[in-house]
Amino acid sequence: MNNIGGKNMKEKTFGIFVSVIVISTIITPVVATTESHDFMEYNIDLPVWGVGDEWTYHFIESVTGFLTYSLSGDLTLKIIEDSGESYVLEGTTKPQGTFTLIGSLGLKTTMLTSLTMKLHMRKSDLGLEYFSERLKGIFLFKIGPFTLPIPIHADLNIEVEFEPTWVIMPFPLYDGKYGNLSSSEFWHTNNYIRLFWGMIPIIGPMNVSWPITQVPYTCYTEELTVDAGTFNVCNISAEWMDGSRFVSYYAEDVGNAAKELIYLPHGMGPVERFLILELKNYSYSP
Repeated sequence: MNNIGGKNMKEKTFGIFVSVIVISTIITPVVATTESHDFMEYNIDLPVWGVGDEWTYHFIESVTGFLTYSLSGDLTLKIIEDSGESYVLEGTTKPQGTFTLIGSLGLKTTMLTSLTMKLHMRKSDLGLEYFSERLKGIFLFKIGPFTLPIPIHADLNIEVEFEPTWVIMPFPLYDGKYGNLSSSEFWHTNNYIRLFWGMIPIIGPMNVSWPITQVPYTCYTEELTVDAGTFNVCNISAEWMDGSRFVSYYAEDVGNAAKELIYLPHGMGPVERFLILELKNYSYSP
């Protein structure tokens, strides 16, 4: 397996883009390795999901770097399998936005652009085992700020395997809990960008990996109002030395995050990324 340090700048930046884009769109990645029980009042335990449970989020995402883009839309995540030791979730959306691929050349999404994803999450702790995402369909060609009526077929793909499984919520949750994020996980990615039904490869396929560094988090309770309603939530916040922030508002009534904020001013390279999700509706019941 190639190390990310051996890639050129184009591959580094794209690897960062595709490995981060939707990993955090489910639940903010926080892992308790040390914790305090001094403030415990009651525990919020691990939810039990079932086939058909779904959550729809409105999202706004932007990335500035070698590959620059801005996307928004409604993302629906649905449990399609709950047999065995893992849940399988499927995500679908028709995003709106633009990409800058090389210099001033770019793409704009259309109604014929779709994004699909699949996640495997371990039932025992909601650890993330596998993730894939594919953005494909018909785009319009852009030169700088100008969109031209020239349709282009594009296909952007990512597959990520987590070794070991990445635990992404520190259950049980309670007011005053704190700890550290794990520093031992790696992301293994395989991704590419292709145009015109695969005839013109832009990047990849490539395989890269890197570690997730340790960072402290805190958890406290508050009330939060989003489109789906008003909920008592656990605010789980983590911040790195470089200013990167992950904030997840977990709602027990929802069985998932009611809101998330992710800000990476630099990430793992010359990339600035911002993502916010807010719950619009859901079908889960405790």
